[in-house]
Amino acid sequence: MRPSDVALIRQASREVRRSIRGAVSFAGLCDQGQVRVTAVAGAATRKLSSIVLMPSRGLGGRSWEVRRPLVVDDYATADEITHDFDEQILSEGIVTLAVAPIIVRRRMRGLLYAGTRSPAGGRELVRCLERQAGQVAHELDVRDQVDLRLRMLLAAEAIRTVPARVDGGRVGSDESAARASEPATELTPRQVEVLALVELGLRNSEIAAHLGLSLPTVKSYLRAAMARLHASTRQAAVIEARRLGLMS
Repeated sequence: MRPSDVALIRQASREVRRSIRGAVSFAGLCDQGQVRVTAVAGAATRKLSSIVLMPSRGLGGRSWEVRRPLVVDDYATADEITHDFDEQILSEGIVTLAVAPIIVRRRMRGLLYAGTRSPAGGRELVRCLERQAGQVAHELDVRDQVDLRLRMLLAAEAIRTVPARVDGGRVGSDESAARASEPATELTPRQVEVLALVELGLRNSEIAAHLGLSLPTVKSYLRAAMARLHASTRQAAVIEARRLGLMS
């Protein structure tokens, strides 16, 4: 049900271009430790869409590191940044380039750029980007909170449906012969609760808040469950618990 976050940053890029005459705007969201540009407005080529950023690389990577907007008045000669993306930036004829990080609750969520093909006031670019990045961050935060509340509601329902008997974990007579032949696995009710919340996508901190436990306690329950299920990851533990009939 969540609206497209990519559509959100595409709209932000269009707004930047409308606000700054002749600007090129592009943006991307964080995914697995990198930012891939997925929104471009005002470009003459498709090369900007090939940019994949990581911390410290290029102007955006520097902004990611320091977590504040940055601008260079002459991109081609700027010596305070790496020039990993010269081919993409210079092919657009960009002279002045600015970038602002999109930060939600201290988490880096993306980068929003504005570039001009002639010398321009860097402060104007930064002000525009800060405004748009702030609006995107606010909307992402709202979406995150809605998602969290929905997950919490599902979590409460999942906890209510946790099987009454989990210690001993013995297979009932109505289950398949294959499952009955497997050695019994023991999980405590708390371990099953934690796995049920993991399955719903909650982070450890969210599980702790939902169950009224400390974060180390949640981690302890999770490690114990993973060990008993011989699982190397949280997701693998959930899959194995379901396979053994320990979760409804």
